[in-house]
Amino acid sequence: MRLKQAIRPFRSVPNQNVRTDRSETGETLLAEPVWDQGEWSRRESSVTSRIVRSADDSDGRLLASRWGRTILRSYSSSFFAVTRFLPQAKRADVEIVYGAVRYPDEVVDTFDLPDTAKIRILEDWRDRYEDSDSFAGVKDAVAAGIPVVLAGFRDVARRNDIPDSYYASFLRAMRTDVVPRSFESWDDLIEGYVYGSATVVGYFLAHIYGAAEGYSLSEAKASARALAVGLQLTNFARDVADDSARRRCYLPADVVDESGRPLLEPVLAGDREAITQAQLSLAREARRWYDEAMPGICAFNLDSRLAIEACHHLYSRLNDKILAKRDGEARTSLSYREKLSVLPRNKYWRLPIAMVFER
Repeated sequence: MRLKQAIRPFRSVPNQNVRTDRSETGETLLAEPVWDQGEWSRRESSVTSRIVRSADDSDGRLLASRWGRTILRSYSSSFFAVTRFLPQAKRADVEIVYGAVRYPDEVVDTFDLPDTAKIRILEDWRDRYEDSDSFAGVKDAVAAGIPVVLAGFRDVARRNDIPDSYYASFLRAMRTDVVPRSFESWDDLIEGYVYGSATVVGYFLAHIYGAAEGYSLSEAKASARALAVGLQLTNFARDVADDSARRRCYLPADVVDESGRPLLEPVLAGDREAITQAQLSLAREARRWYDEAMPGICAFNLDSRLAIEACHHLYSRLNDKILAKRDGEARTSLSYREKLSVLPRNKYWRLPIAMVFER
């Protein structure tokens, strides 16, 4: 799983933390994660100490959002780029959301742990989020042992009326990834897995972004759902080879190639042609969801619309590159120039400044 995006995002937002290499025999080799479990713990402890020593809850909230920003900068340059076009307060909330979905994703995908340990961590994470409701603010929650991004996310959820059921659905999807399952159809994949792994993350963001005058939050959430599904499918497409190495595949079992051959088992076996065909199938389905999302972007609050449009354009461009390359082995990505090209010219300055100076 990844926040693949809105964010594999999300997954929530595309996962950029694992690189796929090939040995001389052609075997897939998964590179080291950005941070291993020990590094996450060290960084978390440092932030926790600063929040406990902070003057008040306002400072604690600020430190929590900076921790979320560090996570986002480290794991997803693409999503980091588009969030630079949000108002500062909304950007800080989105950074916390990213941290709250990134850590469980790393537990599942990159921490070197047995499955039983991963499940225990996810269950403890769920319990701690439930416990966080007992505290009035970020500082008190962190002082009581609640992880920083969970304390921050609880604060974000309260202020933006985000239902607890959404985060519970997300954590259930993460647990599903510990022991991967197959999906019978596109509907099974999208309703049985993508809802928890990505759609609810889109809903988190819709609550933060808000609806434009004359539109309802439900209308904004409909567009958020379509965009989240598109983002997730693009990340699935990009990560087919990585996921195959983990004996995991998100392509539905009823998808076949041009000859009528089911693709699922050949993909799991590492067949290169099947991997390419799976990427194309996932990217074609993603394209349909991007098309569905576009008309509804006008339902979002105007102050957030530029970031949403940039996200849509950026990941659509990535999806189009997957459809064009016809090579399942090379992992598709966008160059820095391509990322800039989808943004308004009068806003170019924000991205390099953010990448250099924002911490």
